[in-house]
Amino acid sequence: MHFMPDTEDEDSAEETFWPEGYKQVIREDVRRVIAEQFNGRKQFRRVYRKGYTESFTGYEQFLDRVADMVAIGAENGADDAFDEIVDAFLEEDALPEMRRYTSYLWPDPLSREVGERLRRVIVDEYGEDDVYRFTYKVGYKNDFGSYGEYMDYVAELVMTGVMNGANDTLERIYRSFMNYNRLLPVRRYPRRLKMW
Repeated sequence: MHFMPDTEDEDSAEETFWPEGYKQVIREDVRRVIAEQFNGRKQFRRVYRKGYTESFTGYEQFLDRVADMVAIGAENGADDAFDEIVDAFLEEDALPEMRRYTSYLWPDPLSREVGERLRRVIVDEYGEDDVYRFTYKVGYKNDFGSYGEYMDYVAELVMTGVMNGANDTLERIYRSFMNYNRLLPVRRYPRRLKMW
């Protein structure tokens, strides 16, 4: 057997990741907004009693788990939007079009205040990134009136991803509620590696 040195630590030190401040806003603020809306209503008590009392020790724990799942869906939706943006960079293509759904399920993951905070974090973090600055100069300068407009559009794409990701997760959850099926796990994506 050949000796293979373990270079995982050295390799990890060389890797760089995209900024993730937006994930903190989603994990804390978006999750809180969702949980507050769930906790303010008793509409899922019947669903809980008929199908989920064995899986959760109480109604509040059940609602907390659902809020966690929706927040993870929102986070994954943001990651999907960032991936589409980076794909456009790599393909030297136009930025993706805004793909808002015609309507969204309740609850709304973004209050006005949280939406603005999320926008600010995205613009601040990614607005300073060399890749975003470079792609604006060489590919998108003629499409936007200023760098600020470009970054606002990027933020809007990501916020739409948050809404869509939360909605997709709610759809799966509500479908489970219809037949009192087990809630399928929702998993976070791994950190997004910066490839250049």
